[in-house]
Amino acid sequence: MRKIFIILMLLPCFSCTDWLNVESEKSVTYLNYFKSESDLEKVLISIFGYEKALYAPANPEAFGYVGLLCDDAGARKGYKELNVLDFYSNQYMEGWSRYYSLIYLVNMLEENRYRFENISEERTDYWIAQANFAKALAYFTLAQKWGEAPMAPSTESIDVVGKSSVEDILQEAIRCAEIALSLPTHENLTDANGEAVTSKQYASLGSVHTLLANIYAWMGGLYGETSYWEKAESHASQVIDGKVGFYKLEGDIKSVVNNTLGGNRKSDETIFTIEVNSQDDNKYSSAWFSAIYPGQSLIDYPYDHASPEALETNTDKPRILVNTVYNIFLEEKDQRRKEYWKELGEASYEGSTWEEDPETGDWVEVPVTIISEYAFLNKWQEPIVSSNPDIIGEEGRIPLLGMEGNRVIWRLADLILLRAECRARLGMATAVDDLDQIRIRAGLERYDESTNLEKLIWNCREQRMQNMAVCHCAML
Repeated sequence: MRKIFIILMLLPCFSCTDWLNVESEKSVTYLNYFKSESDLEKVLISIFGYEKALYAPANPEAFGYVGLLCDDAGARKGYKELNVLDFYSNQYMEGWSRYYSLIYLVNMLEENRYRFENISEERTDYWIAQANFAKALAYFTLAQKWGEAPMAPSTESIDVVGKSSVEDILQEAIRCAEIALSLPTHENLTDANGEAVTSKQYASLGSVHTLLANIYAWMGGLYGETSYWEKAESHASQVIDGKVGFYKLEGDIKSVVNNTLGGNRKSDETIFTIEVNSQDDNKYSSAWFSAIYPGQSLIDYPYDHASPEALETNTDKPRILVNTVYNIFLEEKDQRRKEYWKELGEASYEGSTWEEDPETGDWVEVPVTIISEYAFLNKWQEPIVSSNPDIIGEEGRIPLLGMEGNRVIWRLADLILLRAECRARLGMATAVDDLDQIRIRAGLERYDESTNLEKLIWNCREQRMQNMAVCHCAML
């Protein structure tokens, strides 16, 4: 009965994309379900919903903020110390439920494979592989955030399950990911109707190798074993060298902004994304709008009608100082300073100050131009505003809800720098070649050995990773 309830309750309730319309079925049991590929794809779409929750929870989470290189996280206090009660203000608590709901659906599919009808073995393997990629992703994220965690039992089990070790959780993630290695490249993915898949939330051979590269690199860092770094380098090379699908770096940083981070969902640089489109959210009210959209925590000036002055006085918003950005992007020629930020170090507003009149000795108010000490992100192209005509902000302004675009989890630039780290750890001279690809695209000179190589690679990776969990800054 529990399986039936899952199908009844989860499949009809999730309407996440315009590549599939999931309709409610009034009477669903295993006697009349799993009769076509469409039935399997409906389960996968529900799994996609939980994937979205892993990377874009409805409410900000402490784990995201703890990696945010900002100077003030606004209303979210306690993030640096991971003080859970302080961070969540006793309102929103981070939990495991979405991870295990995803894993439950994958286990349910595998356990009921014998019930599938009118589906070839090849296509059955395809949907099972898709589901196992998501399961591997869930276990990997659990290990990253929580360390020890329970290993989900069968869907029929009612036994109490204790925590498994981090290594066991990661090995299970690897096992599931290796099942997904049977998937084709992204160019050859098809949906239940036999049509080409364009969404990069569907797993492909390239995204599976990318996941395995990340898992093994994580294990290399945890356990310091050379074999893990070697495996991470090998899986990353499969993708970077074009052996498991076509991926290509954007030519310059402006193209990254225009094509990869904006509303264009077909960039050759992206490997795995969380799909976002018009059916994900009702654009009627900000209260109904999901944090899955890019920049949800940081949308402000210049995207809406706020000003640098308004942000400086808004203590509820995360803020970052110009000097902090300079310390992230250390070199003045770095094009990311120009393209990712609005008038970095130059954004200003009109204010006033009091000065003594030299003739009368009176203090008079005089206008001055104030250069803001804060930096303002400027890397998205398409603001999304409310469609509700009854919601009008100050001075007749329509409220800004979010920024158009998918939530990019991995792109080729990430993987090139991950391989650079692997190669540096392995003492391979080619680590410099990978680093230079990213430096040259950013308008910088090649590595000149004046800085520790591993430290420089890590700084480049941190530029990308520092805000992804909360605000999708994509620093590369």
